Amino acid sequence: MIRIGITGGLGSGKSTAAQFFADRGAQIFNADMEAKLILLRHVPIGRAVLDAFGDAVLNEVGEIDFGRLAAFAFAKPERQKRLNEIIHPEVILVADRAMMEASRRGIPLFVMDVPLLFEARIEQYLDYTIAVVADESVRLKRAMNRGTLTEADIEKRIRLQLTDEERAALADFVVENNGTIKELERQLQDIYDSLIETHLA
Repeated sequence: MIRIGITGGLGSGKSTAAQFFADRGAQIFNADMEAKLILLRHVPIGRAVLDAFGDAVLNEVGEIDFGRLAAFAFAKPERQKRLNEIIHPEVILVADRAMMEASRRGIPLFVMDVPLLFEARIEQYLDYTIAVVADESVRLKRAMNRGTLTEADIEKRIRLQLTDEERAALADFVVENNGTIKELERQLQDIYDSLIETHLA
């Protein structure tokens, strides 16, 4: 089984890239989605988040609100770092179990969609990494089109992440996503063909 990690900043198109591999039979592990499930289901981790951040991350009925948690945690680098320290170890454990199950089932390609792949040092569990990069103006426009964050919030989150140059220096493959989906897919197809050929040889 080939294990690939896809990373990229907010609005880069990394989830679109992950979908490309899903369409070719890959099992996708979405780290953000899994982190939310962990917060919902893992009582000790939820308690640790509340101990770290307090009532500021709760909704009106006393439950952790993902929007409030994100807004609070991404307001300051030290808060983001603390949140990652709480959640990332469990995300890695869940990902490891998912990889083992995928391998047992004979799935040929396992893809992790991870915004903070290098920050969490998840690359050590993978065979290859792909960084999806795009101009900041393009990323900002895409993120704004989602309608879930303000421009100020988007820019703040971008500043807290690695730069595209830093991601590109660490990744095995780099794809530029300033154009159309077709242009992105052509680059990903080249990577896919190269990996399949390498592992079939």
